[in-house]
Amino acid sequence: MKNKKSGFFTFICSLVPGAGEMYMGFFKQGLSLMGLFLLICVASSFYAFERLVLFLPLIWFYSFFHVHHLRSLPPEEFYSIEDQFLLLPNQISSCTKNLAKRRKLIAIVLIVFGVSQLCEVLINMLSWLLPDDLYDYVWRMQTIVPRLIIGVVIVYAGLRMIQGSKNKEMLYAEDEDEYDEDEEGVEEDDPEQ
Repeated sequence: MKNKKSGFFTFICSLVPGAGEMYMGFFKQGLSLMGLFLLICVASSFYAFERLVLFLPLIWFYSFFHVHHLRSLPPEEFYSIEDQFLLLPNQISSCTKNLAKRRKLIAIVLIVFGVSQLCEVLINMLSWLLPDDLYDYVWRMQTIVPRLIIGVVIVYAGLRMIQGSKNKEMLYAEDEDEYDEDEEGVEEDDPEQ
């Protein structure tokens, strides 16, 4: 049964993803978060997907702040929240619809992730074949090039955002000019009547 708990034990339990939700009576939500956290830990350590570790802080912060948000709710809102797993079949279908809209972006992310995994494996295989000096050079390039590409993409995205905001300002200015011209025409017509 869901129940608001003391602040101290809620804080202690909120330090473990999913445990705070379970402590407050939301066992399905807590189990979902804890399972997702552990799944990413296992996949990143046993299957050499080290980059998945980047999602662990996101899950931890979500769980931590979710617990404290639940605790801060008024009693009527708190007791009205239904305990359910994070990804139910109807939620999965809505997620797949949203993912279909962003298919191109997801494809790019998957390709970049796959290429980076392949590069890492190939560079490790080259360590057996290349002399140490050449391998060190290749290893440095493997760490520098992705950072360089990410930096260029971020700068490009920022420039596009600035251009987009300037274009919107120009559109708004054009709309205001047309609106002002319409008002002037109406004012000129009124005195003649």
